[in-house]
Amino acid sequence: MGDRYLSPDNVDDLARMLMALLSEVWIMRDRMAIQEKLLGEKLGVSAAEIDDYVPDAEFSEKLEALRDRLVSAVISAPLSADDRSVDSILRRAGFTDAAERLKSDGAGETGK
Repeated sequence: MGDRYLSPDNVDDLARMLMALLSEVWIMRDRMAIQEKLLGEKLGVSAAEIDDYVPDAEFSEKLEALRDRLVSAVISAPLSADDRSVDSILRRAGFTDAAERLKSDGAGETGK
């Protein structure tokens, strides 16, 4: 059947990433709906005007920074796992021999 793409640990990581992403998307969608409603009621700005808006260079940079922060939050979700030791990371990446060598060399211990 071939190599497995996801191990059980990877599935947990994927689930953490998915939940982080869903949380971020819902928060943004909720805020966007409120903003669109208020803009329409108070200023008469339509959803079509928002859809057609083209940001200038300065605002584009701010949008890129916000995008990068979102991507970072989603991608780093697996790092919130309980065990974030060097040994654990190496084992999960398939480098069990490297983890053992680090231990025997003393490089995997804290303070060395």
